[in-house]
Order: sequence, then C-alpha cells, then structure tokens
Amino acid sequence: MSDDTRRKILEAAADVFAERGYRASLDEIARRAGVAKQTVYHYFPSKDKLFARAAEMMGEGILVTLAPHEAETLADTLRRFACALRERILAEPCIALHRLLVAEAPRFPDLARTIYEAGLGETIRHLAALLARAMKAGQLRHDDPLFAAELLVGMLTSAERTRRLYEAQRPDDMQPETADRIVSLFLHAYRAEEPIKSTDSPSPPRSTTP
Repeated sequence: MSDDTRRKILEAAADVFAERGYRASLDEIARRAGVAKQTVYHYFPSKDKLFARAAEMMGEGILVTLAPHEAETLADTLRRFACALRERILAEPCIALHRLLVAEAPRFPDLARTIYEAGLGETIRHLAALLARAMKAGQLRHDDPLFAAELLVGMLTSAERTRRLYEAQRPDDMQPETADRIVSLFLHAYRAEEPIKSTDSPSPPRSTTP
C-alpha cells in the first residue's frame, strides 16, 4: 500500500461524490481508482470518513491569500485578489463542492463549517485585515472591515455563482473585465471622506487706516 494509492482513492471519491452526492457507491469509487473495494476500506474504515476527507481535499483550493506586492496600490491589490477569487470560486471544482456541501450539510454540519472556515471564511478574514489597514491609513472611509470584505466577496461571486448553480451560465461565459468593474465600484463606495470645504466667500481685509 502507498500514498499514491490513497491519493488515487481520494481523487476518485471526490469525482464520484461531486457527481452523485453521498449516495455514491464505494464500488464505483474503487473502480475509478483502479483498486479493490477492500483496498478502499484499508485506507478509510467507513464511507463517512472517506466522504469527509474527499470533501476536505476539494475545499483545499478555495483559500485565496492576500499579500500586497511591493509598491502596489490598494486598487491593484484588490484587482489581483478579485481575479484570483473569481477564477477559483467560479471554477467547476468549487461549484461541484458547493452543490455537494449544500446537499449534505444536514448530514455533515461540522464538516461543512470546517471547510467554509478554512476556505472562504479565512479568505474573507484576510481581506478584512487588508481593508482595516487601508481604513486606518485613510485610503478608505472608516466602516466595519469584515462587513466590507463580505460585501466585496459577495459582489465578486454571488450572482455568477448562482447562475452557474442553476446551469444558467457556462464557465467560459465569465467576463474578465467584471472583476475590474466591481473593484472600481467598491472603491468608489468606500472612498475616503474628504474634509468639508467652506463655500462662504472670504471677507475682504479690514482697513486699519483711520
């Protein structure tokens, strides 16, 4: 037995569970992995444990980190983040994982929460930390950074992900300029407040000549 065999089983399980949900048979998973059903049980004593590990493996690609590049503007960092997030969240593997977890969350609530917190939840926390620093530096107006992060992520993914889930949009229909437009709108909404300028005309200097 080897780690390569275990990996093949997990990859096959991820594919089959994504297609059929928890009702997928271990016979089908073993066949796709090219191993005997007994070999599957050697690595994973129960179907629940195999499902949990396969789902966790599918969720490992969701996390999008945010490390600003040197001399990069806030707008550039957010645009780079936006493109990376959309490419990952709207890709077929993540759409399949979303469908799977929504269907099986009542059966595996702890697993669903763990995958969310380790993936999209952690991504939102990283983004909130970046936005908090930008607010403190006066680059954005002050607000709840976590709310702002959730708002931006929702703008970047929710509408198109819903269309993908309903098979109303194909993967190749994604418009690359959408990320830039959304970030521009977000930055406009959160632009730093400018000091209020007086509109009164200045009074002419008073003469000191008697």
